Amino acid sequence: MKQGFRQSFHRNRGSEHGKVGTSKEATARRKARFVEVYITNGGNATQAAIEAGYAVSSAHVRGAELVKDSKVKVAIAARAKEVAKKYELTTELAARSIVQELTFDPAKLYDEKGKLKSVTALDEDTRMALASLEFEQIGSLEAPIYVRKVKWASRSIAREQLMKHLGMFEKDNTQKQPVILNLNLAGRGRAD
Repeated sequence: MKQGFRQSFHRNRGSEHGKVGTSKEATARRKARFVEVYITNGGNATQAAIEAGYAVSSAHVRGAELVKDSKVKVAIAARAKEVAKKYELTTELAARSIVQELTFDPAKLYDEKGKLKSVTALDEDTRMALASLEFEQIGSLEAPIYVRKVKWASRSIAREQLMKHLGMFEKDNTQKQPVILNLNLAGRGRAD
């Protein structure tokens, strides 16, 4: 009797929904979620697969498969184009951002007396190169000490992004020669 119940239960569940999580609708939802997360996280396929509901243990494999899937590729390209158009993201804007980070001069943060300028007093390029501003009050209420922390974008990251944009790594990659390791075991004290 128990066996008949189990068969009936599985048969009914299977006829309504297919295997749990593997129906066409569920697969389509997972792929759509993968596309959104993939674009949002900057192209991390493994993390996108996890966020889309694939098992952590196989997410790296599923992520790699999904980015190669022709329909998913088209969806990623279409969604990325849609987002770029909506927010007016262009190559020029990206290049300008990189230039702002590379040419940032910390001296522009201070006035002629060495005092930190207010954010509104900074020019646009300087403001855009800033990563964060923090203001903190420490000490007692009678003798407060105000701490201002300014962090700006990393030039090394901006430099690398610019080099990629200009295709500078492609040339380096074609110039590299394959590493050939020659192991000569003869004459190393081995008795044959």
